Amino acid sequence: MNISVRPFQESDYPEVAVIYQQGIDTGIATFEVQAPTYGDWDLRFHKSCRLVAVLDNKVIGWAALSPVSKRQVYSGVAEVTLYVSPLHQGKQVGFRLLSALIDASEDAGFWTLTAHIFPQNKASLALHQKLGFRILGVHEKIARRNGNWQDNTFLERRSAKIY
Repeated sequence: MNISVRPFQESDYPEVAVIYQQGIDTGIATFEVQAPTYGDWDLRFHKSCRLVAVLDNKVIGWAALSPVSKRQVYSGVAEVTLYVSPLHQGKQVGFRLLSALIDASEDAGFWTLTAHIFPQNKASLALHQKLGFRILGVHEKIARRNGNWQDNTFLERRSAKIY
């Protein structure tokens, strides 16, 4: 399989939105209930760290970083978002995207990456831990999704390159 990872382009957003909605529909990927418009998505994520995985000129996954705070002291801390098309899960797409995102984040000066993952999402938890994220704890009943309280596992990865 000839999968490439490259920077996101605005023209990728329709495919990104479909993959995002597929993740939303699983019920274990996010508290969101609908993929946002491009304008809202664009405002949410850092411009410097947006990647897509491509196979045969089709986007099959995406990853991006969002700020954890507007305060300058946290400018090097970002939250990871990563989604892979259901047709391509279990094929190392997530590993390649997250690896590339980690590299891009360090090139952009980020020293800490965080992730909030539903405990039921075992594959995502395992992927993040494989790439150096450690579990800090569980936010119990942090928010509701479809009227039900959900927990979120909180993970962190510190860069060995940036202090």
